[in-house]
Amino acid sequence: MLEHPTGSIYNLAGLAEGQIVLPRYIVRHDSGLHAVLSRVESAADFVDFVNCVVALGLYFLGLDYARFQSLLYDDPTSRDQEASDEVFFATGIVAFPPERQALYKVLRIERGVAVYLFEPVYLEPGVGRPTVDDDENGIKWLSDSESTARPECARLDVDEFVVSAWAKGVRFGLDLAMVQEGIRLDKAERRVVARRRPLVPGKDAEIIEQAPGLHRNNAPRQLADGKVNLLQFETRYPQVAAGIRLVKKIPRTLGVDGRDVTGEPLVAPLPKDFDLARMVGPGTRISREKDGEYLVTSVHGFLNIDKGSGQFSVADKIVSREGVSARTTGDLTLTGEMYEQYGEIQEKRVVTCRSITAYADVFGKIVSTGGVVRLKRNLVGGSASNNEGDIVVEGVASGATLTALHGCVTVKRADNCLILARQVVVEQATQCDIVADELRIEVAEACALAGKNIKVGVARSRRDVDNALLILLPDLSADDAKIAALQQERATLAKAIAGHQERAAALRSEREVARYLLLADKLRSGEASLSPEQEVGWRRLTERVAPTLWGLSQIAEAISKLDAELIALSVQIEEMLSAREQACSELACAVDRVEDETRISALRLRVTDSPLIALPSKELKVRLRNTDGAAKRLFVGSSGRFAWSCPAPGSRLDARSGRASG
Repeated sequence: MLEHPTGSIYNLAGLAEGQIVLPRYIVRHDSGLHAVLSRVESAADFVDFVNCVVALGLYFLGLDYARFQSLLYDDPTSRDQEASDEVFFATGIVAFPPERQALYKVLRIERGVAVYLFEPVYLEPGVGRPTVDDDENGIKWLSDSESTARPECARLDVDEFVVSAWAKGVRFGLDLAMVQEGIRLDKAERRVVARRRPLVPGKDAEIIEQAPGLHRNNAPRQLADGKVNLLQFETRYPQVAAGIRLVKKIPRTLGVDGRDVTGEPLVAPLPKDFDLARMVGPGTRISREKDGEYLVTSVHGFLNIDKGSGQFSVADKIVSREGVSARTTGDLTLTGEMYEQYGEIQEKRVVTCRSITAYADVFGKIVSTGGVVRLKRNLVGGSASNNEGDIVVEGVASGATLTALHGCVTVKRADNCLILARQVVVEQATQCDIVADELRIEVAEACALAGKNIKVGVARSRRDVDNALLILLPDLSADDAKIAALQQERATLAKAIAGHQERAAALRSEREVARYLLLADKLRSGEASLSPEQEVGWRRLTERVAPTLWGLSQIAEAISKLDAELIALSVQIEEMLSAREQACSELACAVDRVEDETRISALRLRVTDSPLIALPSKELKVRLRNTDGAAKRLFVGSSGRFAWSCPAPGSRLDARSGRASG
């Protein structure tokens, strides 16, 4: 019987095939093999050692699989620094005969597990069954039993299974209890003998809201009477005070790597992180405190969160980039002084505010209570109104209504629009109805225009629709009647004054009164003096004319009052005449070039007539093009130019007040 020692660890001098020299980080004691952690230079050192053992046809006897796996794959820095530097992992290294290696089949690796088919195994005829014996010195020896002429049932070994699995690619996650259970089976059965350790994903850095009301409340707005307005949301643009914590940054948490049954690491993805400084916008700052980083407001105002960049900002104006729609905002009623909207204002949506700047198209309705309405792009099918300020459309207004009764409407191009304002400035207007005190239009095509002062550069027709210009003349009849009444009252006062003056002159012409007045003037001027005897006569004369003198004083007082009234009436009359002349001087109409059919008329509106701006749009359209007898035609033609100014008050109105040339 052939016998050979089980141990396969030798020194270099006696090294033979199938034997191994231990590296410097592996030591052998009576208890077995130990790894000296302080001598391990690289994480791959122990893997290389195991590969060498397997390649030489050896295996680890009495393997401590848990420590074995730890030495292979655990991070040395994660080990307990106070633990022993030497780690036991096996009792020894022995030969793994080829006939024993042949007993182990290939493992099937799929979906992170390794499956092995356990079944009874047999040694080939003539192969002895190995046994382990101790010699007299206690050294373990491997001896062959008597060979057999027929296959004999054999049993797998757990330590051999570990090395065989390593050679076949399964180098992590063996379930030794399952392996032992499979070895004990007396029938063929597949068992999962190894599972990968799944990675544990980390957690991305995140922010936690600190202040209430950061999010917009999309609940329907509840009115003061308890009713609910389904067209408006409760809160759209929150206001915040200075020094308020907005959000807190929670640092990211790193994940834990896993490992596949092949021994390859399953690297946990690096969690996402962000710099809180990138979220700082105008009106906010970072506050680094003991319990973490916070984003804090530095001013009082409206809070805005940019969805694209995630930047927080606080400003005295409201800035929105999401647009206005039934889904995102509902109708808006804003209290801020300034509102900037970078998204579309959709059809049927209403925005009530003061000043607004819209950077996208507007299809809905804008209602301004003052300030400036500025539309950077187009107003299509919607409307814009401003009670106290101006409206500016830098793009195209199409099928829209613009109203600024106390301001100016400025439009680059207007198509099929209704415009009502104090002043209107349009570069090109096509098929528009416009009513204003003052109109300035560079190109008018098929428009109906009404105003007190109209200036058109070029007038053209469009699709056989001509231009109709209507000069609105004020009704001065009431002013004329009032001026006439004041003039009559002034004449009456003048006549009364003249009567008082005649009576005073008659009293002064009486002999004693005239003598008294003459002597009194000389005495006051020092031209004459009285003797004692003359003073007695002077006193007697004074007593006789005293009643007459009192009457003269009453007449003088009455004349003074009438003179004051006369002056006030004259001033009032002059002011009314000046105002009427000023109103007439502002009335004018000029067309620099008439290229197609154009009609120009003048209409004197009576005080009892409804103002044009108060008419419904359909009635207004008809009224602007109506050529009834109330309007005086000044020009009809398809070429030339036209200029007209208001005639002097009281003169007859006709086309000769202006001039037209062809």
